[in-house]
Amino acid sequence: MRAKPSLEQALCIVALLGIQDRKVPLHSRLVAERLDISTSYLKKIVQKLAAGGIVKTVSGRDGGIVLTKDPVKITLLDVFNAIEGTTAFVHSTGVVSKVFGLEHKDAFMETYHLKDFKDTRPVANVLSVFAQAEDRFRQELATLSIGDVLPTTGDQCLQLDWTKWLTR
Repeated sequence: MRAKPSLEQALCIVALLGIQDRKVPLHSRLVAERLDISTSYLKKIVQKLAAGGIVKTVSGRDGGIVLTKDPVKITLLDVFNAIEGTTAFVHSTGVVSKVFGLEHKDAFMETYHLKDFKDTRPVANVLSVFAQAEDRFRQELATLSIGDVLPTTGDQCLQLDWTKWLTR
């Protein structure tokens, strides 16, 4: 599996917004400059995050991007799914069954004069190993929130208005 570069960028965007004062939208231009990407590319990432219910945009002179919920309620899996999707990493195309003739087990046994050919699972279920690994991967991402990876001050996540820092 290879993640899109936009996944890392999306995680940075969500982390920036997780620190950003909730009452102050962060201007898209500032985010794009900080990430060293074009505003049009940022817009594509933000659209995916918005479709995933993670961010929203606020129109107007003082508008920008904001989180739709508290960072502790946004998991790394939420961000991953918004960017990469929820489609399984590996899909069966039927090649395993075709190559090993598993759908014609009786004919296979007869051709090779086999009396016992019970366990076809190791070959037939080879892709299930990938599915199990993917399940564990997604479960692990679901255990961490954006709030878990943000810097803290005292016992709380750092919260400030990035505008002052990003415009200096």
